Order: sequence, then structure tokens, then C-alpha cells
Amino acid sequence: MPLFVLVVACGGGDGDDSSTGTVGEDASVTYWQDVAPIFYSRCVTCHQAGGIGPFALDDYAEAKQWAGASAAAVEARTMPPWLVTDDGSCGTFEGSRALAPAEIEAIRAWSDAGAPEGEPRTDLAVPEVEVLTDAVTYETPSFVPEAEGTDLAAFDEYRCFRVETGLTADRFLTGYSVEPGVPEMIHHVLVITVDPEAPGAGGVKNRDIMEALDAESPDRDGWPCFGAAGDGVQPRGIPVSWAPGQGISELPEGTGYRIAKDDWMIVQVHYNLTEEALAGTEDKTKFNVRWADSVEREGHFFLPDDLLSSLATPDPIELAPGEPSVKFSFDFEPGNFLKHLGAESGQLLGVLPHMHQYGRKQRVELVEGDAGPQCVADVQRWDFNWQLYYFYEQPIPLTLDSKLRITCDYDTRSAKDPVLPGWGTSNEMCLAGVFIVPDL
Repeated sequence: MPLFVLVVACGGGDGDDSSTGTVGEDASVTYWQDVAPIFYSRCVTCHQAGGIGPFALDDYAEAKQWAGASAAAVEARTMPPWLVTDDGSCGTFEGSRALAPAEIEAIRAWSDAGAPEGEPRTDLAVPEVEVLTDAVTYETPSFVPEAEGTDLAAFDEYRCFRVETGLTADRFLTGYSVEPGVPEMIHHVLVITVDPEAPGAGGVKNRDIMEALDAESPDRDGWPCFGAAGDGVQPRGIPVSWAPGQGISELPEGTGYRIAKDDWMIVQVHYNLTEEALAGTEDKTKFNVRWADSVEREGHFFLPDDLLSSLATPDPIELAPGEPSVKFSFDFEPGNFLKHLGAESGQLLGVLPHMHQYGRKQRVELVEGDAGPQCVADVQRWDFNWQLYYFYEQPIPLTLDSKLRITCDYDTRSAKDPVLPGWGTSNEMCLAGVFIVPDL
């Protein structure tokens, strides 16, 4: 099973303009009176000292230096990050983080006026990082990652750890959040559920495969695991996918993901050690899960990626180097899953676009028979740093014949050699995670 991640980026609010004062031709637009309230409510979760944003917006002197760039970013709607097209032409999504026109106008007017300070105030509070409070907290062991140094992960280590669920009965995951111990080196966190008694590769029990993998490095916690929970392990599902910038992830109302009481919960952490200063750094990452005893509808996560899956073939797909546009496309057939459950139809409730650093665009289309493809998710400006799971305001109906056509577009002009699929940040993926609920 190909893998990856889930993310909800910084920013917040519902798009109203209550946080900004009136901006008109004669208004004196200042940082403290007009712009700081917008920054504090929408941007400062990331853009503060120690945050993952590259500069602070809660400090006037620094915000002034970035006034022009901030105005351009919000006008282009690249900030706050919201990568999917969300004008109704290709799906409509919950919780859009786009700023209201009046907020964009205020930031532009402030920049054009020379970014005046105004009267300093102390009533604005830097928002804390969102953490799920009504939840059970789990954590990985303290661990010092080491780069693999291979073609597929030159600066990366993928490590899996078993974490006890503490469950005495089947329960449903309805929300989660992740607290990375060392954010600078955590590329993603997955929580994978595995039936330990189910057969994996070669008919060997999953339990035996994972215990053998763990025994290969007795002096280090966990085991290497590029493929989900480890080479040869057959997972039940991947209900938690996280990458930098994500806050609280909520499954659509009334839905949940079942985790059996006897399932093993495996946490995969992708450590990226591109920065030499991180060598030898110890990490302990936490994740918080909200449990429910029952839900109205049980959902299922899938992470299709035929580019990555080609690594298991004798002739893996390569992306040509030196090209401004290299496309890869494949079809995922959710109808096969619906048939397996005995369902006649289902619904697509969410989608997770994912590529690496050569990625530029991704498009997901629904194909039904001979009808023309219907766009259900479109990313025109991929940003590796802001990976989100997008849930629809109105679910997309699926039939037994539905196909999801996933197309990725890469810019490989900076690559001298063919770009291989793989898990490292210098390799590529073409993944569109989907959350599907069958009609049962």
C-alpha cells in the first residue's frame, strides 16, 4: 500500500471581516489598529518567533519589512495556505481559510501607505497551537534518527514504533492532532492500524514480520518502514496522516474510523535530516486521538499512488529530467472496495493531495462510464510545506463503476538525472488520499 500524510495548515477563522476596522479612501490604515488583528487571528499561529513561518507577523518591526510580500501573498491567495481551487468549479470544501476581501484590502492599503505602525496595543494574544483536548495522548519513544543515505532516502529515516492503544473494545477515531517533538525534522507522521494475526507477505503473520523487523536493530527503538508499517506488513488502514502546519483534524460529522481492540497501532515517523545541525537530535512526538464508542457512518481511508507502487515492479517509472512539465496519471477504482463491502454506492468525503518538491499541480477527476470527467480536486500551485486534507461541503457520490483519475504535473528543470519515485524528499510521489464512506 502506498503511503502518506494528512495536514491542516495554519490560519483560521470563517472568512468574515470582523477583525478589521473600516478601510476607506480617507482612513489611516495602521498595523496595530487594522492589520495586526488580521495577522493575529489568521497568520500568527505559524508566523511568530519559533513558529514554522519564516518570519514573524506579531512583531511590528519585522511585519513592516514583509508588508509588500504579505500583501502580494494574500492577494494571490497563496496565504493563508489553501491549495485547492475553491470557487465551486472543482468541489466546494469545508473550512476555507481564504481571507475576506476587506481583510485583503486592509493589508494592501497598509503596505501601500508605507506600513505605518499606529498606536501599540497589548490586548492581542498570540494564538496557541491547536491541540485536541478531549482526547487520549500517545507518544513515541525518545529517538535519535539517522539518515538512510540511499537513493530513495538520502537525508531521511522512516521509523515505525508500536504504541499500545489501551482499548478494551472496538472504538472509532473521530479526530486527532499531532505535536511534533522537533518540528524542523518531522516530515510526516502516520498512524497505521494492523491486525497482528492477519497474513502479510508470503502468508507470514503480520506480528511475526514486525517482530523480525524490530529484532534487526536491537540497540534502537522501532524498525525501518518505508512501506507503511514495514516491508511485507499488510495494514488494515492509515487513519492518521499528518505533516507540518496541520492543526486539529476532524473527520466529517457523524463519521469515524474503526480501530479494533486487538489491532496494533503503529506510528510511522518520517525524519528529514537535510539540515546538518539536526544530526544527533533526539525527538519524542505526541499525537492525540478522540475516541467515540459509535458513529453513524464508518469511513475508510485510502492512499493510492501508482507512481510509488511502480517501485515494486521490475521497471519503476521515472520522471524525465530538465522539463518544465512532466505529467503522470492513473486511475483508482473505489468501486472495487464498495463491492467488497457489499455496497451498491458510496460517497467521497475528502481528498489529500500529496507530491514532493518537484510537484507543481495535481488534479483529481471523477469518471463515470462514457461521461466526461468531473473535476473534484484541483491544485494549481502545489506547496510542499502546506499539505492539507480537504473535506467537501457536499460529498461526491460514487457508484460501483466510478473511477478517480489522478494526474500530477512536475517541474524537473532542476534535476540532472531522471527523478525516481520514492519516499525521500528528493524523490517523487503522486498520491491523492481519499476518505470514502460506503452506503450500507
